[in-house]
Amino acid sequence: MLLKGKSCLNVIELFAGAGGMGLGFVLAEHSRKRFRLIFSGEIHPIYVQTLKQNHSFLSQMQRNGSNLVPEPKNTIPVDLDSKIALEQVVSLAHAKGGIDVLIGGPPCQGFSNANRNSWSSDNPNNRLVNVFVNYVHKLRPPIFLMENVPGIVWTAENGKSNLSVAEYTLRRMKSYGYLVFPKLLDAVWFGVPQHRMRFFLLGIHRDVGYHKDDFGDWGPFPTPTQGPAMNRPFITIRDAIGDLPAIENGHIQDQIDYREPFPLTENAFLALMRKGAPEGVVFDHVTSQHAEYVIERYKRIPAGGNWRDIVSMMSNYTQLNRTHSNIYKRLKWDEPSITIGHYRKSMIIHPEQNRGLSLREACRLQSFPDWFRFAGTLNEQPGGLMHKQQQLANAVCPLVSKAIADFILEL
Repeated sequence: MLLKGKSCLNVIELFAGAGGMGLGFVLAEHSRKRFRLIFSGEIHPIYVQTLKQNHSFLSQMQRNGSNLVPEPKNTIPVDLDSKIALEQVVSLAHAKGGIDVLIGGPPCQGFSNANRNSWSSDNPNNRLVNVFVNYVHKLRPPIFLMENVPGIVWTAENGKSNLSVAEYTLRRMKSYGYLVFPKLLDAVWFGVPQHRMRFFLLGIHRDVGYHKDDFGDWGPFPTPTQGPAMNRPFITIRDAIGDLPAIENGHIQDQIDYREPFPLTENAFLALMRKGAPEGVVFDHVTSQHAEYVIERYKRIPAGGNWRDIVSMMSNYTQLNRTHSNIYKRLKWDEPSITIGHYRKSMIIHPEQNRGLSLREACRLQSFPDWFRFAGTLNEQPGGLMHKQQQLANAVCPLVSKAIADFILEL
C-alpha cells in the first residue's frame, strides 16, 4: 500500500492558477487517509488572492480542526522559475515532514489549439514544463502528477531532440527513477458536464515498490464513471445549470436570490455543487455586456449551432475559413458542454437565453462548487470579471483531479 501508516499525505501544488487541481486533492475521500495541501505556488497576484480566499473557506469547512490547506503566510506570489523559490519549497517540505505528492499544471499556452503558431519549446510558457521537472528531481516525491493540454503530445522539443515535449518529459522522469504513465482523459468521463480532453502524466517512484505489471490498461488512473460503456449517462448542461435564475445580457449583481427547484436528491451533480454554499443565494451569476449587434447574432443561432448559421452577419471576421467551430456556439440542454476555454472571447451562448454564459454557469460546467469564488481584484472589491474568466479558462476541473486523487489513495 502506498505510504502505509500515514493518515495525512502532504501535497505540494505548482503553477496552481486558481487551485482547481489542489482542490480536487483536498476533496478526495478515503476512510483512513486524506491529502493535505501544504503549498500552492502561483506567480499572478490576483490568482493568489483566489487561492487565499478559497483556502480560507475550506479551512472553515474542515472538521475536527484538521488543517488541509496551506497557511496564509505560505500563499504569496512566487516565481517558481527561480533558485530561491526552489530552495524555499524544499525547506517547507522538510519542515512539514516531507512531501508525498507533487502536482501541477505548467502554463500551456504554447501547446494549445488557440496558439498553433507558438508550438515551440522556445515559447517561454513551454519552458515551464522543465521547471516542473526540476522540482520533481529536487523533491523526489513518491508520486507526481502533471496536467497539460493535449498539444504537449505532439509539440516538438525544438533544439534539444526530435521528441515531443511529452515524450522528452517522460524520459527525463524515467531517468530520475520513476515509473511513468501518460494518459489523455476527458473530463466528461468523471462527472463533469463538459467535454474537456487533457493530458496527465503520473509518476510513481520505483522505491514505492510498484511495477508496471501491477496496473491494468488504465495504469494508476481511475476508469470512467460516466458514459455509454458504464450505462450511466453523461452529466448534461440541464443537470448543471438548469436551476439558475434567468438573467439578462450584462447582468452585474454578484449575489442574487436562489431557490432550489427540486429536491437535490434528484440531481447528484447539483447536490455536489451546492454543498457548502450559503442557502438562498447564488454568487457570480454575472455576464459580460455584449453589444447589441452581438445579441442580434445570438438570436439567430439555434441550439447546437455556431457562427456558420450567421455567415452573412460576420462581416467583421476577415478569415472566416479559419474560425473555430466553437465560436458563437449555442449550447444544447441535453448534452454536455463543449470545452470551456475563455467563454467570453469565444462568444459561447446560453442554450435558451440570448446572452453569453454567466461566470457561475461556466464554473458549474467546469465542476467548481458554488461556494468557490474567483478573485478579480487584489483587495476583494467588486469587479475584475475578465480576470475571473481567464482563471476559469485555465483551470483544471476539480472533479477530474478528485477522481485521480481518490484512486491514488487506494494504492
